[in-house]
Amino acid sequence: MVSPATSRVGAEQARAEESEQAQDRAVLSDTAVWLRDPIEGGLALGVGLAWYALYLIAGALEPATSRPEPFIGMLLQAAMLAGFFVMLVGLALRRRWGLVATLGESLLLVAAAVACPISGHHSFGAWWFGQMACVFAMVAVSVVALRRSGTEPRR
Repeated sequence: MVSPATSRVGAEQARAEESEQAQDRAVLSDTAVWLRDPIEGGLALGVGLAWYALYLIAGALEPATSRPEPFIGMLLQAAMLAGFFVMLVGLALRRRWGLVATLGESLLLVAAAVACPISGHHSFGAWWFGQMACVFAMVAVSVVALRRSGTEPRR
C-alpha cells in the first residue's frame, strides 16, 4: 500500500518533470523561430561572395595529386555537397539557418583540409598553410555573420 506522503512526492516529481519538458519545448520553439528569422540581403550576399572567393582560392592552392581520393575524403565531399546546397538555399531565402549552415560547412572544410595531407592524398607544403588560412577565414566570416544577424534565441 502506498502512503499519502509517497504519492505526494510522486505527484510533485511528475509536475516537476512536466514543467521541465515544457521549458525544453519552449527553448526548442524559440530556437526554431530564431533560425527562421530573416537576415539582411546585404549580409547574405556578402557571406556568399566571401565564401565564393575563399573557396576558389583554397581550391586553386591545392596541388594536383596522382593518389586516389581516400574513403574519408569521399564522405567529406558528399557531406560538403549536401551542406553547400543547404547553405545556398538558406542564403538565397535570407534566413538565419543559412548562416548556421555556412558555419557547419566551414567546419567540414577545416576537417577536409586537415585530412587531406594526413591521409596521404597530398603532401604537406606551403599550399596547405594558405588553404588553412582560407578555411579559417570562412569560419570567421560565418561566425561574424551570425553575430551580426541578430540576437541569440530567448531562453
